[in-house]
Amino acid sequence: MPKRRIKEPPPLPPPPAGTVGDTRPPSDVRVGDFVYLDGEYQRVQDMRSAGTAAHRVLIFTGREPWVMREARTTYRPIGFR
Repeated sequence: MPKRRIKEPPPLPPPPAGTVGDTRPPSDVRVGDFVYLDGEYQRVQDMRSAGTAAHRVLIFTGREPWVMREARTTYRPIGFR
């Protein structure tokens, strides 16, 4: 019986230059951070509360807002507090 070929997911592009990655909950994401969405890194331009501290509505330039509901890796510019 032939073996099934399992297609490898495409590798992630390198993170934006001058950033450091960390897994952050929605309550710790800040304006200026980068989030990987739909194959590219999007910079957070603004954000709103989504009712609880566990959810944030992230607003990007040129993209629809996105609700962050769980911790994920985000990239913050080095030296940005």
